[in-house]
Parts: sequence; C-alpha cells; structure tokens
Amino acid sequence: MVLRKVEEWFLSRGMPHFIDGYSVTRDVFTRTLPTLTLILLLELALALNSHWAWWVNGLVAGASFAGLLGVWAGTNALRHRPLLARPDRMGATELAVFVLVPAVLPLLAGGQWLTALNTLVGNLVLLGLIYATTSYGLLPMTRWAVRRLVRQLGDVFNLLVRAMPLLLLFVTFLFLTTEVWQVAVTLDGPFLAVTMGLFALAGIVFVVARLPREVTGIASDLTDVAEVVCRTPAAALVAGEVPSPPLTRRQWLNLGLVVLFSQGVQIVLVSLMIGVFFVAFGLLTVTPATGALWAGAPVHILADWQWWGRPVAVTTELLRVTGFLTAFSGFYFTVYVLTDSTYRHEFLDDVLAEVREALAVRAVYLAAVHPSSPGG
Repeated sequence: MVLRKVEEWFLSRGMPHFIDGYSVTRDVFTRTLPTLTLILLLELALALNSHWAWWVNGLVAGASFAGLLGVWAGTNALRHRPLLARPDRMGATELAVFVLVPAVLPLLAGGQWLTALNTLVGNLVLLGLIYATTSYGLLPMTRWAVRRLVRQLGDVFNLLVRAMPLLLLFVTFLFLTTEVWQVAVTLDGPFLAVTMGLFALAGIVFVVARLPREVTGIASDLTDVAEVVCRTPAAALVAGEVPSPPLTRRQWLNLGLVVLFSQGVQIVLVSLMIGVFFVAFGLLTVTPATGALWAGAPVHILADWQWWGRPVAVTTELLRVTGFLTAFSGFYFTVYVLTDSTYRHEFLDDVLAEVREALAVRAVYLAAVHPSSPGG
C-alpha cells in the first residue's frame, strides 16, 4: 500500500519513469488500448468507397473487421492467451497493426494512395503524441507545475518587479524603433510562429545545458534522505542509510522535462505580463498613422475607438510586434535570471529543492522494492 502511494506520488508530479519496472508496452500504450481500438475501427471506414454498391462496401467492412479480429486472436494465440482476451501489453506487433492496417486497406480497396499516406503519417504522429503525453506524464506534470506556480505567485511577481525595469528599458527602446516594426510586420502567418519558436527553443537549450550539472550536484550530495522525504509517502519506508542509484537515460529525460515544465510555466506567465504591457503601451503611444509610418504600409485595423479625442486602434501590426518582442523578452528573461546569482536563487532553487525531494523519494522507494540490492 505504501509503495503504491509512492508510485502515485511520482505520477502526480509527472515522473512515471521513477517507478520500478515502468514499461512503455505495458504501462503506456496498454492504457490507451480502448482509444486506439476506436480510432482503428473508424479508420477502417476509410477503405470504403462511396462509388461502390452498398453490398460491396459491406463486404469490405466485414472483411476488414474479420482481418483485424484474426490478427488480434492470432497474437493472443502466439502468447498462449485466450483468443479474444485484451492484450496485457502493446508491443511492436499491435502497434504495427494500428499503423499499417488502416493505411494498407485504402490501397487494396481502390488504390487511394493519398488517403493511405495521410493515414500512415497521422497514425505515426498520434502514437508519438500518445507516447510523449502518457510515458512522461505531461498532463499531470503540467497540473503540478501550475499548482506550484499558483502557490508561488507572490514570489514570481516580486521577481518580475525586480527584473522588469531593466528588461522594459531595453525592450521598450526596441518597440519604438522603425526597424523592429518593419521586420515584425513582414513575419506573416507561420513565419511569426517559427520566429517566436526559435526564441523558445533557444531558451530551452539554455536551460537544458545547465540542468545536468545542477542535478548531478544534488544527487551526489543526497545525505539527509529521511529529513527530505518526511512530508512524502516515502517517509514510512525509511530504514537506515539509503543509497542513491544512478538515473537511467529515460529518468534523466523525465526529470529534465519536469524542470523545463516548471520553469516554462513561470517564464510563460512573465512573458504574458510583458506582452499585455506592450499591447497597452502600444495602444496609448502608437496611433494608426504612426504604425503605418513605421511599418511602411497601411495598417490592418482590427478594432478602433477614441480616447479623449485621440484615435486608438488594435492593429495586426501592433500584435505582431508585441508577439515578436514578447518571445524575445521571454528568452532574455530566461537567460538573465539563470545567470544572475541573485535572481537564479529565487527562480531556480525552489525547483531544485523539488528535484532533491524526488531523488530522495526514489532512493527510499527503490531500497524498499529491492532490499537486497546494494544499489537500491
């Protein structure tokens, strides 16, 4: 019972790979079997052709369903299980059936190459999303990061107030330059999203580059385990000296995602605050005429009104410039708070304390699961 509570504790924090024996085929895709089965049955309908007679479509649908049922029963027979039993794990065979069968049927039913290709790519992308979301607990990880942020809103606001003046001084200067407007307004459609994504990617790379050193330092200095886990379900499992086994590659990735999500939620909140400020600042200072002058072309007005006799407008160009500078500000803020010792202490140390707690709980948990193992 205690071990189960510890495992649920890991799951609630988005660290499923800290659970002993955690398996992708058993613990990830098997849980999504009903959803995958429903999607597979819907995709079998793609093999039907509206130009065929109804009885032909009926035969094709029946043959498709019979073939799927045969593969299911055959796989169970090879594993010495009841023919129609629900699989206890989703291995390569089951996943290959899910990806390939719906893609092959449109080819056999009428040479529908485009439908087959779209189905194949869509199923591969879907499996990738399911794996990433379920295997690394992205949903519970996000909920945990948001709850943690709500508890620390005061600290984040104080940090923002301290870091904001220098950031605003620098970015406001950029906001009022013609060159930035001319560059930003040319970033139409996906180009703006890709540009903003580059800033986000650069921030992620910067955080990831600093993560191994921080975590390694915590793992090597994990001594007061009983005190660290005293407020967790693992407190009941502490029994003497507990070694700290090295992390596997997937556990490293899982832990890194937790830190990235925790930091990312804070950075997104700060960036949104900066974005709101620049929208308000732009409404007050940049009239449609000024925006058109800076952009070098007439602006596209989304909404306009009068404030004290002055024209005020929300324009597409203003939103593009704000989005561009918001992404840049988020990257700048990330680098600034992680390199400045004062801000780093306020911004990162709480997250590292959570990492220390998780590593301590893992050490106690593994020692309880494998009491005879010298490495936990």
